[in-house]
Amino acid sequence: MHQPLSKLPLYSTIETPVRRYESAAEDLITKGVVSGIFLSNTIYMFHKTAILIDGGFFVQRFKTLHDRSPVIKDMASFITNTLGKVQQTTDKGIDTLFRTFYYDCRPYSEVQKHPSGRLIDFSNSSQFHAISSFQKDLKLFPQMALRLGDLSFDGWKINPGSNKYIPDFKQKSVDIKMGLDIAWLATKKIVDKLVIVAGDSDFITPMKFARKEGLLIYLDCMKQSQIKLSLKEHADFLL
Repeated sequence: MHQPLSKLPLYSTIETPVRRYESAAEDLITKGVVSGIFLSNTIYMFHKTAILIDGGFFVQRFKTLHDRSPVIKDMASFITNTLGKVQQTTDKGIDTLFRTFYYDCRPYSEVQKHPSGRLIDFSNSSQFHAISSFQKDLKLFPQMALRLGDLSFDGWKINPGSNKYIPDFKQKSVDIKMGLDIAWLATKKIVDKLVIVAGDSDFITPMKFARKEGLLIYLDCMKQSQIKLSLKEHADFLL
């Protein structure tokens, strides 16, 4: 017979390699241990973690770090590594993934007139096909929610590096969708931890709100050297 709950230690620490977190959790559930339920003389605590990724920031930083665009297998390793870094900050229990939320814009597909007079069909560009393929794969990725906004075309601008005209795109609705999800996850107490992959100070207000609601906030700027102090000070941990 199990000992009374009051006589058992509050938590136990389980150390497992990053790639075995989920299998370790499944093994414990098979044996009768589910978050907060005890087996023998130990209570196992699982911390549900949501990862929220600013897609534009992620792709930009990934290209800088790896000199190529990400493909779907890169997302799998990124999530695994992110959970591993979160686990390193956890003294008691196991961090498990609730869901990854990926925020981006649909690739621009309209035809616009270049300052030189040429008509540019953006749906024929290699960038359009690469983004479309990546987003299609994300839709089918396990425990992934893809939140899509739109790009607005605001004309042409000069690229300082090449002195050539490039399209001037603006994101629409992406930051709002991310902020609303942070508020939803916090108020509904769905998760214990939020990992925010971004470098934009626009997320400070929802970060502050989530912390007030009791969530731990992790900020992952993907090794970006310049991070605003106002963004860092509203995160509990920097990854």
